[in-house]
Amino acid sequence: MPYKPTITAYTDAAPCPHVEVFFPSFAPGTVTVTVRRTAGKDTHDLRGAVRARVAGALTKIDFEVPFGVATQYRAQMFNAAGASLGWTDPGWVTVRETATWLHNPLNPQGAVKVQFRGSALQGISRPLQGEIVQPIGRPKGMLITSGRSGVTSAVLDVITDDLDSADKVQALLGSAAQPLGGVLCFRTGATDRVRIPQPFYAAVMDIEEVDFDYALGGTKIAHHMTGTEASPPAAGIFVPLLTRRHLNAFFSTRAAFNAAYPSRIAANRDYRKAQ
Repeated sequence: MPYKPTITAYTDAAPCPHVEVFFPSFAPGTVTVTVRRTAGKDTHDLRGAVRARVAGALTKIDFEVPFGVATQYRAQMFNAAGASLGWTDPGWVTVRETATWLHNPLNPQGAVKVQFRGSALQGISRPLQGEIVQPIGRPKGMLITSGRSGVTSAVLDVITDDLDSADKVQALLGSAAQPLGGVLCFRTGATDRVRIPQPFYAAVMDIEEVDFDYALGGTKIAHHMTGTEASPPAAGIFVPLLTRRHLNAFFSTRAAFNAAYPSRIAANRDYRKAQ
């Protein structure tokens, strides 16, 4: 089936490397779509694109696209009754990025560039979850297991080069005024050679700030944390990147808006207005 998306990578760090996923058309009768991203063995729904309503086209930004991995995007199309109309053809992209980026999926604007410390990920454990029980009358125990888990209790120590970045790391877990939850997204750049999934979602309960050279007059701060691989927050939970408020700030009248964009989808794709 056609309707292949166009995938455009942006590595200019605004607020972090990302891709635009643009579907210029869908099958006739399509009312909603769900977009899925596949990288390696992992498939996730695209944040903000779960049963998303469409009017012939769709554009979404993916801040969770992994680095250095061939990544596929395709959409399942649904009609007004909720029946599937099939899948679009896939679009592919490989984002080349040297740095490692860390952010909370519920607040991509808080993304921060980091580097793993030498103490990070020296050991990676994926244990079976279960226990050995001793049945009455049997000399040998029986293993009852729910299967193998993901990466467990991994040391995820990172370092930041400046105080602004250090503040962003400390803000990743949110605050009383902005609760975010503790699942973080690590996207490993080419300079960090570590063997974790791409992207790596980890449940982190605490981030301990550790002085590196600040007491000596420097600006580097280390951050100690441990995390266990977890599912990302539900993809239906997202913060819109481009809103009416952003566009209203640039155009004083409807006539000026209409003159700037030949179509509604053209306006929806002008993400520069949100930066």
